Amino acid sequence: MKRIISLILALLMLAALVACTAKNDGTETKEPAKTEGETKTEAPAAQEDKKDEAPAEPVEVVLWHTYTDHHQAALEQIIADFNASQSEYKVVAQSQPYSEWDAKLLQSVSTGVGPDMCPMFASDAVGYMNEGYLYDMTSIINETIPDFKEQLAAGLYAEITQWGNSSIYMMPVTMTSEVLYYNKTWLDELGISVPTTWTEVEAAAKAIHEKYGVAGFGTDSITDTFQGWLMQSGSQYIDVASKQIALNEETALKYLNWFADGVKEGYFRLVGEDYYFSNPFGSEAVGMYVGSAAGVDYAAGAIPAEGEAGHFEMGVAPLPQEGPVKYISSWGSTYVCLSKDEAHAKGVAAFIKYFTSKEVLPGWAKSFGAVPARKESMESEDFQAYAAENKAVKALVEEFDYINYLPAVAGAATVRTEIDKMVQSVVLGLSDAKTAYDAFVAASNAALND
Repeated sequence: MKRIISLILALLMLAALVACTAKNDGTETKEPAKTEGETKTEAPAAQEDKKDEAPAEPVEVVLWHTYTDHHQAALEQIIADFNASQSEYKVVAQSQPYSEWDAKLLQSVSTGVGPDMCPMFASDAVGYMNEGYLYDMTSIINETIPDFKEQLAAGLYAEITQWGNSSIYMMPVTMTSEVLYYNKTWLDELGISVPTTWTEVEAAAKAIHEKYGVAGFGTDSITDTFQGWLMQSGSQYIDVASKQIALNEETALKYLNWFADGVKEGYFRLVGEDYYFSNPFGSEAVGMYVGSAAGVDYAAGAIPAEGEAGHFEMGVAPLPQEGPVKYISSWGSTYVCLSKDEAHAKGVAAFIKYFTSKEVLPGWAKSFGAVPARKESMESEDFQAYAAENKAVKALVEEFDYINYLPAVAGAATVRTEIDKMVQSVVLGLSDAKTAYDAFVAASNAALND
């Protein structure tokens, strides 16, 4: 992984040098924003009257994100309120296209013009960490947010400090995970209870397919769902010490064939080009699906209005569990600091403290259908009232204690990609389960040891 990133960085730097010498072809070139307050201030000479001194300029903290629509508007309002609440820092939000995020972030950080902070998953953070691009926020967080550890769930704190020495590179804001969306009208007509196990999901999916002629079940992310099946079964995942895949092969082959058989017979389906199941769900092309609790508005919005043709009642339940281990994925919104200097890092911490306060965070979490990462915000009267009314958040709160994480090590992102390739190849009939599994293990082990 490290050699791959180094090669990418070398190519990006070469491209930047070529671009600097090229003639202007009419394309607008945007210079990196200048950072205010970066120059070290000399100690002022002792004097009786300092009234004529100009006030210090606020340190500008640049935040990158991919939010759009009401999420973007909500974030910009929070930033405006933070900026108005103090004069030491000025946060500036810059929206980036989701499709260009990975390449653009890596290029900007590697050339020294990246943002000071942005959201990042642990599986991506480990690569930036190994290259020295993330700021160790431990001392600043301990000083700025002294109850940081106590306010986070134990599993969440373990995830963001999994790389040793209790170093803090990641700052959680909200948490979400999978829930089960289902067509309650159909289940009621069939006389079927809401599934709580995967065996029950299969039975309900078969019944839906038989009566209504459509797939009964799908999942937005077959990668995360497949990982969940393995973890609930008690399987290991990655042996960090040996840098090897440690899955239980028998369990993996069982679920590969189980899901592939369901797709081939029509009662399960892949999401395909729809990318998310909310629209197929709303048009009654699938009876149940696993998706993020944060997508509840999209699911509800895809259903025709009451009184219109095709309307049905939607239900949301906790993710089905089957096996000795209770497990749901950790899909947190977690921020990192990419700045190189302490002044900007302190600005990042100051904003995170404001952002995650019990006065601000519940409103942000509500806009996402997520759960606040800090306990005091999750337990606030405002958020509890919201959770009682939102079907997806109610289901998420019920399963919140099951949130766990998988090791975020170099090569982990490739392992996820290889899981998707493995499942797709078996489901589409391109390979048998054993051959696909062996190819997955070989490719994953190579990535973990690169």
